Amino acid sequence: MVLERIDLYDHFQIKREGAKAGTLACYRHGQVEEMNQKVVRPAMLVIPGGGYGMVSEREAEPVAMEYYHAGFDAFVLYYDVAPVCYPVQLCQAAMAMMYLRENAEVLDLLPDKLAAIGFSAGGHLLGCISTIWDDPAVKALFGEECVKVRPDASVYSYAVVSSDEKIWHSGSFAGFCGGKVRAEDYSIEKRVNSSCKPAFIWANTPDDCVPAQNSLRLYEAYLAAGVPAELHVFRDGWHGMSVCAVETEGSFPVSEACVLTRSWIGLSESFLQSLGFAPIK
Repeated sequence: MVLERIDLYDHFQIKREGAKAGTLACYRHGQVEEMNQKVVRPAMLVIPGGGYGMVSEREAEPVAMEYYHAGFDAFVLYYDVAPVCYPVQLCQAAMAMMYLRENAEVLDLLPDKLAAIGFSAGGHLLGCISTIWDDPAVKALFGEECVKVRPDASVYSYAVVSSDEKIWHSGSFAGFCGGKVRAEDYSIEKRVNSSCKPAFIWANTPDDCVPAQNSLRLYEAYLAAGVPAELHVFRDGWHGMSVCAVETEGSFPVSEACVLTRSWIGLSESFLQSLGFAPIK
């Protein structure tokens, strides 16, 4: 395994201007010389959650390892949190995708198979680069090339989506917006359009933190836009289940709800494989 830590601000020669994070932890396979063949892989950008108040370690490396073992090279974004707010997190996610896009050949990545997954508030950040890649803040960084920020597929995991106060996660919107932009302008279901790429969406019915209606509305938006999407809402479970394993739940054996909900991983991998996200020799 090739392990690296990329400072995105240094890479793009962008001034931090108060930002403290904005790094990418890289988990790459590298090439095995004795196999005498080059392998080019899809990538998965992992965006952990944490309500824009923290970056959850439970939704970082454990998630990266699942996709790494499925043949992806995985990259975890560590972004700033409150009181740092818009546009910093959005710009950091945009830089992460642009880094993968521009360095795909050097990193032995398939240039049109760069996916991203986001959890909870990280799902909201994923939604921003998946639907609002031409946001003024992103355009200020990358101009008309801002479209390269859009992932080739998106995996939404119990994502914060809607600014509707009946179902929203108010803390996430407060942390992201910081009084600088309107929450309704970053309500992801309102921003899905026909130019978006395919989406895999999953949630849990009993989630009392980010109601599953967020995922339902997101799915309906993708359907209305005519963009391929797949939705799974599990009967049991709770918010923040991550990969539903001992390392992320802290109990052994894991509960029946974890065993059942863990199938989201294989389902998402199958969804991505159906779109051509697989290593090529």
